[in-house]
Amino acid sequence: MRPTTAPTPPPRLKVRDRTLSWAIGVSLIFGMLFGAFLLGDVRPAAAARHDVECTNTAGDGTTTGDSKLVQDMINASAPGDEIVISGTCLLVSTLELADVRTYRGDGRNATILRQADGRNLPALVSTDTWTKNQDWVNTGVRVERLTIDANAPANTGTHGLVLKAWDSRVYDVEIHAAAGDGIHIDSRSANGTPLKDGQTMVNSIISDSYVHHNGGAGIRVNDPGNAVTDWILERNWIEESGGSGVDLDNAAGWQIRNNHLYGVGVHAISAHRCYNTGISDNYVEDFGGQGTPSEWYFGIRCTLQEDVSNAITGNRVNLFTRDGGPPPLGTHIYIGLDGVNGGGAGNATVTGNSAIGHGTALDVGLGYYVGDGGSLTVVSAGNLISGMGKEIDTEGSADVHVSDGI
Repeated sequence: MRPTTAPTPPPRLKVRDRTLSWAIGVSLIFGMLFGAFLLGDVRPAAAARHDVECTNTAGDGTTTGDSKLVQDMINASAPGDEIVISGTCLLVSTLELADVRTYRGDGRNATILRQADGRNLPALVSTDTWTKNQDWVNTGVRVERLTIDANAPANTGTHGLVLKAWDSRVYDVEIHAAAGDGIHIDSRSANGTPLKDGQTMVNSIISDSYVHHNGGAGIRVNDPGNAVTDWILERNWIEESGGSGVDLDNAAGWQIRNNHLYGVGVHAISAHRCYNTGISDNYVEDFGGQGTPSEWYFGIRCTLQEDVSNAITGNRVNLFTRDGGPPPLGTHIYIGLDGVNGGGAGNATVTGNSAIGHGTALDVGLGYYVGDGGSLTVVSAGNLISGMGKEIDTEGSADVHVSDGI
């Protein structure tokens, strides 16, 4: 119903009322400006924490189950957020990690990401640029304080954790029972898509983790180009690798230190394209366990890029046999420089290491090989080499120059 009379208009301000309102307005504006001056810029909203509690339920992965539960939470999060996962998650699809987030468990024994039987996933957990076959990389991914169980007895071909990322961290994680590699770092996507020009995967850290009982390498870098450089690999335990303990296509700028390797099928540490690379203070219990008579196995192996220096220092390399029996078959080179790439001059210091062999003719303490390079210069000093068929082997090359430095 329309009103029968017009509403009464508000009273007009008198002059003194307008003056008072003007004064109040100025005071408010001044207060806000002065407050902003004192407090600085307004802070952005704080990063959020998202808690996910798994129920050890596979479901169908699309409408039910732990895979959907965790992935939905990741997809709903924002950059800077923390996803905290509790319980045992029975996964039926690859868990895809997005940029600039922390993925944290309640501890290795409290948070377990396990592959359900018969899924045969390419990776159990992966940064999403790898699974989505994109030609760029992730950034700012942190994975910490949880266990990744790829369940190799009931699956084939699965890597535990795949990283296609830069400026990222893996800390205090246990990864085991992968038919593939424990940690697989790849500059190619799942279908082999290469990175577009200018994309690199640098400045990341893997530390304080236990990587064990994996069918491939413990930690593997696949890098046909020159993208995966300048990482730190430190304070890890790498046990029972079917392949090598650490197997890097590209070790340029890497620092590999304070790791403990044992139960190694092939090489304990195999680092290709060493370029200002440091390999220090590692403890190798054994290597070459597959024992093929015609093969060479290295405790520490470094192939060198030309015209830069590299340092192998303070490592302890052994070939223990757990039952006290004879060592596995094959030639065992405890510390080796296995050629110079590019035809130029390779340079390295090999100092302060120790290697204790079994006294067989196929035990070589220090192997210095120029390969297809022009020359190899090694400062080799202060190394304890004992129980070897050969303490130093250069294959008699006049292009290998060994000295104790200055």
